[in-house]
Amino acid sequence: GMLAGLRRAGYTVEQSGNFAVFDYLVEVGPQAGTTVRIGLELVPDWPLSAPHGPHITPRLGHPYGAVHTSPLGQEWEHWSRPPADWAHDRTVRGYLRHLRTLFAQLENGPSA
Repeated sequence: GMLAGLRRAGYTVEQSGNFAVFDYLVEVGPQAGTTVRIGLELVPDWPLSAPHGPHITPRLGHPYGAVHTSPLGQEWEHWSRPPADWAHDRTVRGYLRHLRTLFAQLENGPSA
């Protein structure tokens, strides 16, 4: 499901335990033009449920908080940010839009 969808979207995806891991070029915000590694938990009931939130390396922090340690390693962080509109778009493309929104929020910070 999700692994195949990411591959169809043009990503080279590796499976690391229970995670899909791939390079992601940030398109918006202060990190635009930067390539980061994204880890998405492979949820058993995809696409009914989305991954809880992305795991990201290098550590960037997120202005809205909810940043946790990641089981992928010390250099990773878990942004506890599930997609708000998942009920309306349960696709890889919908989740990739969610990532774009998260990176755009880095620019605006919590006061926006």
